[in-house]
Amino acid sequence: LDAETYGAEIELQASPTDRLDLILSASYVDATIEDLPLRNGSPLPLRDVSPTYAPEFQAFAMARYTIPLAAGSSIAIQGDVSYSDEFYYNLRNFDADKFDSYTMVNGLISWTSSDQSLVASLLINNITDERAGIQGFDLATLCGCNEVSYRAPRKCAVQIRKEF
Repeated sequence: LDAETYGAEIELQASPTDRLDLILSASYVDATIEDLPLRNGSPLPLRDVSPTYAPEFQAFAMARYTIPLAAGSSIAIQGDVSYSDEFYYNLRNFDADKFDSYTMVNGLISWTSSDQSLVASLLINNITDERAGIQGFDLATLCGCNEVSYRAPRKCAVQIRKEF
């Protein structure tokens, strides 16, 4: 088997003010595995396929704004969004073995004590409750089915961290 892979990745981090932090990243991959048989000894013609777990485009953005309070403590508001193109989880590239593209959105509000030893946070992960595939197994020859795992559903949590 021969494969060709081309791609690029960029990440930018900036703090335009003392209170604002920004991160932006993106990646692009153009990859092909050439002349793959459907199975060994198959009379069907060879075909070119995409590698597994290799979305063509992915992106991530995060913004965090910190508000200092009078007593030296601070409040931070943070949000991030990530995107992934569709991808296959089986090298044969059957439509049944493909996860759809998805966008995940997360949010966080936190309070940090003046000595930074105590942090209390309220977070919401997967705000839009996106059902995004993360891992899959093609079990067609065993049971005619697929076994798949998904990213966690929407989650709200309160976290308290104390450093000693």
